[in-house]
Amino acid sequence: MNKLSRVISPGAVILVVGILLFSLPAGLKAQGEAWSPVDVPGPDEHPAELIQLTEEFRTILGWGSGAPDYAGTVGRQKEKLPEFRARLEALDTSDWSVHEKIDYLLLRSEMDRLEFDLYVWRQTSRNPSFYVNQAIRNVGRHLTGGRRMYVPELMPYTGERARAILKALADTENILNQGRRNLTEPVPELADLALRHPGGGYYTEGGELEHIVSNYRKWAELTAEHFSEPEAGELVSAAVEAAKHLLDFGNWLEQSRDRMTGRYFLDERLINWYHRHVHLIPYTTGELRLMAEMERARSLSYLQFEKHKNRHLPNIAPAKTYEEYLAWDDETALMLRRWYKEQGEDLLSDRDYLREIRSEDGLYLMPFGLIAFPYEEKPGVDRILLVPADHWRARLSNMGFRTDPGVLHGHEYWPGHTYEGEIHRRNPCPVRRGHRDGVHSQGWCFYHEELPVALDFPFVRGPRARELPYINMLQRAERILLGLELLTGKITTDEAFVAFRERVPPLASGLGAAREEAFEEMEGVLVRGVDHCQTGKLQIFKLLADRKMQLKDQFNLKTFHNQLITLGSVPISLLRWEIAGLDDEVQKVWEPTRLSVVLQARSAGNANGGPASR
Repeated sequence: MNKLSRVISPGAVILVVGILLFSLPAGLKAQGEAWSPVDVPGPDEHPAELIQLTEEFRTILGWGSGAPDYAGTVGRQKEKLPEFRARLEALDTSDWSVHEKIDYLLLRSEMDRLEFDLYVWRQTSRNPSFYVNQAIRNVGRHLTGGRRMYVPELMPYTGERARAILKALADTENILNQGRRNLTEPVPELADLALRHPGGGYYTEGGELEHIVSNYRKWAELTAEHFSEPEAGELVSAAVEAAKHLLDFGNWLEQSRDRMTGRYFLDERLINWYHRHVHLIPYTTGELRLMAEMERARSLSYLQFEKHKNRHLPNIAPAKTYEEYLAWDDETALMLRRWYKEQGEDLLSDRDYLREIRSEDGLYLMPFGLIAFPYEEKPGVDRILLVPADHWRARLSNMGFRTDPGVLHGHEYWPGHTYEGEIHRRNPCPVRRGHRDGVHSQGWCFYHEELPVALDFPFVRGPRARELPYINMLQRAERILLGLELLTGKITTDEAFVAFRERVPPLASGLGAAREEAFEEMEGVLVRGVDHCQTGKLQIFKLLADRKMQLKDQFNLKTFHNQLITLGSVPISLLRWEIAGLDDEVQKVWEPTRLSVVLQARSAGNANGGPASR
């Protein structure tokens, strides 16, 4: 493998201080201008062998639809992955462009992610909630709803869609029977997730697996009204039958729980490998903890600064009615998009294919989550569903949605996930178009929570709304601090739920983390790893600082933002190379360490009296 030209290894503390306080970044090249990309090359401008390998490798990813053979899929992936890995390593990248070398690293990270899934997460053999959620989501994917409903299928359901829903219900038994066969090393804490939170939507009292029959029946009775015959007459009985299979599976989990010996936590060496090879984050878990501690302190400090400015103003509270919230939401959607564009702050280019975003009320039907039965077409509008006014997420959520929509509108919709998703799906580069980097995505969206506060966006609820983003910042820091403690086995799941609520209490106009919210926040750590909203945002800040010091007064926020989003859903460490010409962070992730080496070292350490097997 061709090595890059130089290595820079700043100390952890200096690195973190540079990130948070925008001091002069280590490793800046002595250059007046770095390459500033405008156009993304299309498939004809890439090495043909890279494009072919990417397309072929991605055919083995995912589970497929219906009731696939999960063990068979895992077996095929284990068989094919070494072949794809060998082909990747055989590529000569020495004369490739920066863009092409980054694409190479993206494909390598996808192979590393699959390897980690197969040999560490091992969802099919460790995680009972995997099968429960697969069975429920197999039905849910055919339904009209979800938080981002966008352009829905209008009611009534077509006969074809109705038959697909009935078929998915019939698949339930097959999926769960595979779980009984495949779960050779089940983790009791992951069995608890299946029992407490089937389906994986917003955790809600009454949604536990013990209530699955009544919940499926309620959903089917409402949905049948939007079916035609003969499917309408079949839906309730099919739903109840599927729910009974889920309930039986839950009873089997409860009876087996005391005999489950799988561990929910991971060796820290594996977590470091995952961050470095899958996310291409150039930081250790120790550095991530330090960054989170500093961000936690900054969030509470800036919250106090805002609270002091607002000390003569009353706190603001969530909307009392749908009508009140929707009025605030419509106003925010119009204001925020205009504020970002040329006639406002001139921060970001619009795209002509991006539709308007409007919220509307939905039903929350467990275990499928947000459901809608729309009969009216709304051309040019993406439709966002809201939980009912009596749902805990409307009344209690600490994230501030219902107190001022602007607190999270920029994160979720424009210019957040909706905006970035539409742009990434249209990326001319076939490698990047099919790649999703969660740290880039969440970092971009979290960055756009803080940016409006820094630039004095006029929140519809007034100055007190400016406090809420700092409470969300605190919440994201705790995701890392407590998430790493949980994922490394230093605390139990129950301790994590309690600690999260204690560390995100009611503050200023914030309501504190509800019990349900604490459960949601910590649950995902066990099956997906630590959330990196904060890490991605701080990497963007660091890149912004680097670019500012290169261009001085020629630096332009709009150009910077357009580059970040146009180049694709790419780790920020790689975009730092592509945008600013700085390769010091790429050096840290370029030379790989195979996962098998880490697993062998861990096993050897355990055999010689090292850390307990995890």
